[in-house]
Amino acid sequence: MRKFQIFSSFTIKLFAFFFMTLDHIGMFLTTFHPYEQAYIDIANIFRTTGRLAMPLFIFMIVEGAIHTKNIRAYLIRLGVMAVIISTALIVLAYTQVAPRYSSMANFGNIFLDLFLAALTIWLLKQENNYLKLLILLPIAISIISFIIKGMNYDAHYNVYWYPSFLFMQYDFISLLLAVGFYYSYKLSDWYIAYLDERGYSKFVWTDGNKRLLISLMQFTVLIIVSIFHYLFVYMWPSGVYWHAKNQLACLLAGALFLLYNGKRGYNAKWFQYGSYLYYPIHIVIIFAIFILINGGI
Repeated sequence: MRKFQIFSSFTIKLFAFFFMTLDHIGMFLTTFHPYEQAYIDIANIFRTTGRLAMPLFIFMIVEGAIHTKNIRAYLIRLGVMAVIISTALIVLAYTQVAPRYSSMANFGNIFLDLFLAALTIWLLKQENNYLKLLILLPIAISIISFIIKGMNYDAHYNVYWYPSFLFMQYDFISLLLAVGFYYSYKLSDWYIAYLDERGYSKFVWTDGNKRLLISLMQFTVLIIVSIFHYLFVYMWPSGVYWHAKNQLACLLAGALFLLYNGKRGYNAKWFQYGSYLYYPIHIVIIFAIFILINGGI
């Protein structure tokens, strides 16, 4: 299997950054040209392609939470970025710095998704059952974020008491994926043990085969969660704020899971920290380019 498993963590991150960048270019296209169909068509292509980014980021967050030697430092880095992005959202939402774009604060903080996903995995790994109960906190935040955003989107409701800087971008979907990806490791171990007990131990479980088994299970998790995600459009059509058909494009990210070799790849310090800073920096750059092209805010 190794000859097909050509992508390391480094490569998967590059794909995630690429798809995320396309998504945000599409977002600014619709912001600056909301009534021009040609731009809207291009933006839809970019934003649909950008749906692959979130599963890849959650995939890598789970890999990081499982394999990192210092989970606390990992959580601190994600937490610091979540605070920085939330601070920017506060400025955007509650000041007149850029009133035209204040509604973007309602989109949510993707680093809050990533932080809570990593925190959830860390809590699941704990042997202390009382400590595990703290998993109720990220679950509660993810559900409340989804409900409040949905109520704000619904014409019949308007909620002011829950601050927008505590909105996640993908809410409970992020946590479902993270938990599913994490338990794919445990299910693969169980499956291998199950086969061995029944006399199938002749099959050689190489690192490549084990990695493929885990990836197949994670791909299955992505399919199940995506279907669940899609069904919410029909359960609450006036309160679901995503484009369901576009969101299904995220299933294509599963193909990259299957090509993952489980190795870290290139991991220089500058890239480690640059991975965290890329999100705010690339948004500022894209925003500046659009302002220059369109002649001002």
